[in-house]
Amino acid sequence: MKKAKGTFWMRAMIVLLAGLFGILTYWSVGFLLDDIRVFQRPDRSAFFEENLDHSLTTLLEALEMQFEELEHRHDLLNQQRGFIKDSSSSLKITVDNLFKLENRNQQLISKDQFAQVLTTLDKVIVIQKEFKSTADTYIEVTNAKFELRKEIAGLKRRIKSQKKSVQERYAAIYRKHQIRETMVRMAFLIPLALVCTFLIVKKRGSIYRLIYTSAAVAVYIKVAMVIHERFPSRYFKYILTVCLLVLVAWGFGWLIRRLVKPKLETLLKQYRQAYERFLCPVCEYPIRTGPRRYLYWTRRTVHKTALNGNLSTDQDDEPYTCPACSTKLFEECTECGQVRHSLLPGCRRCGAQKSIEGDIF
Repeated sequence: MKKAKGTFWMRAMIVLLAGLFGILTYWSVGFLLDDIRVFQRPDRSAFFEENLDHSLTTLLEALEMQFEELEHRHDLLNQQRGFIKDSSSSLKITVDNLFKLENRNQQLISKDQFAQVLTTLDKVIVIQKEFKSTADTYIEVTNAKFELRKEIAGLKRRIKSQKKSVQERYAAIYRKHQIRETMVRMAFLIPLALVCTFLIVKKRGSIYRLIYTSAAVAVYIKVAMVIHERFPSRYFKYILTVCLLVLVAWGFGWLIRRLVKPKLETLLKQYRQAYERFLCPVCEYPIRTGPRRYLYWTRRTVHKTALNGNLSTDQDDEPYTCPACSTKLFEECTECGQVRHSLLPGCRRCGAQKSIEGDIF
């Protein structure tokens, strides 16, 4: 059966549909993996609620409220001390000036007024005592703030250490959950990848091979994504390297087998190209018959070599054997008796078919 390649747009549409089929396969496999919920995911909020000591948090809130009250009291005392200091300074300056005037016998105020000044001076003394009392209270509040701040800082460190410990425990539990879920997903993906690989290998000659290939590529990408997402990078790089080594080794062996034992189609293509360049298909020695009998050429210069049109072409109709490897290249056809290519299946004269030996595996 002759194989028809079809038009360009038909081939392009087939490739496009194969790519679209691969994308849909990737999405479908992803939806199936998302729906696989064999193990319930641990609830982070409930885990923290159960394992954290909430009495520490309650104590911290109480201490912070107490600290805010001390802060407010500290600010009020600071303002009160400022007011007392300003009033005392003003009265002291006034009294000092009046005493200076009295010492100089400058009668700027009466004796009654001066007696009021003395009374004011007594008030200044009282204010100074009040300022000292306020200073003692200010120092006590400052010391209380310092001690409370130390206690709050220590409590915060305890809460932070406790949260870190609970977080590490939750991370370990969640990691175990991820590993179990990944194992379930891989138990689904690996057989699917093996089935796709089997279809590619066994159905590589099928007309539906592009569908198998696109589905397999989608599954392979999904497997790689799941491994990269779930496994640590230090392990993923080894998994990726091992897979690539296996793939490269398989490709290397496949190419060597195709070179040593080529398939019939590959062998016929090789023979056809060699005849087109007038080279022996086995050893690539030039086929010197007819006008090319006394010429020299290579695979690259065969189409650049000028032929002498005056030479006879009778030798083209004679059997020919390669003098380098003794391979029969032209022989008589068993049907029409004319000379035909020995390594091609059809006779150019009568079209008679001939079986060509090749290694098919």
